[in-house]
Amino acid sequence: RTCVRLSEADMLDTPWILVIILSCMVVGLIALLTNAVPYQTLTEDQVLKSKSNHKSNKAADQKSSGSVSAGHVANLIKSRRSVFPKDYNGQAVPSETIDMMLESANWAPTHGYTEPWRFVVITGDMTKKFLDVVNQEALKTVEKGSEAEAFMLKKQARKAKEKAKCSHLIAVCMKRVKGKKGKLMPEWEDTASVACAVQNMHLVATAAGVAAYWSSGGVGKALASPAVRDLLGLTGEGDKCLGLFHVGMSDKIERYRGSRQPWQEKITWLTGNASAAEKKAA
Repeated sequence: RTCVRLSEADMLDTPWILVIILSCMVVGLIALLTNAVPYQTLTEDQVLKSKSNHKSNKAADQKSSGSVSAGHVANLIKSRRSVFPKDYNGQAVPSETIDMMLESANWAPTHGYTEPWRFVVITGDMTKKFLDVVNQEALKTVEKGSEAEAFMLKKQARKAKEKAKCSHLIAVCMKRVKGKKGKLMPEWEDTASVACAVQNMHLVATAAGVAAYWSSGGVGKALASPAVRDLLGLTGEGDKCLGLFHVGMSDKIERYRGSRQPWQEKITWLTGNASAAEKKAA
């Protein structure tokens, strides 16, 4: 290797200094050009696509509420299942989960702010005592010694074993309450509100991995008897029990499958000229 030794006088010579500086600048420029990213001019289509993506992302953000997206809520609704007590394992549902279910039920829609939903939570030994009263009232509806009575007794015995696996039994009730204007809302509206409240409960149970099932057995019959009404505190003339909501833990929830006919077949669109809001959304 050849080495060039510069004397002190040479190093102080101005031409040599200029050569060294220019050499460094050339080397740096070559390195910069070698690693540079080529500049690209976006076409009109690329610009429009970029704006469209930005608009879609912004719309998706607007549809999200907190950390829960609309898609997550839709998937939760589609994953809800009615899980029968026969498949419960007898384990207790945490009280915190029950409280969350009941609080969520309280946020159901209500016309006139009547908030007609009422729930009676039954646990422990009271489950059997309550069901005994319901069964006794049901037996009063069939002839003693008849085949119908024998069939009902057999069914009640089977159901009693299944319901014993429940962690909580919740009586779903509707209380007729006057609205802020001092009048009762149509009964069907209060019934619909109670149903929405139950759906809220069921969705929270689903999210928590808890099994649930709303049974309407006995509605208008044993559950409407004076003895059962007294137990449930239904003192008003229009107050009703709309069934029992069974809650428990289960190892078989995943076995339950759901299916629906295409939603498009159940929709009728009455379309006209798009409004300004619809045009803006599009």
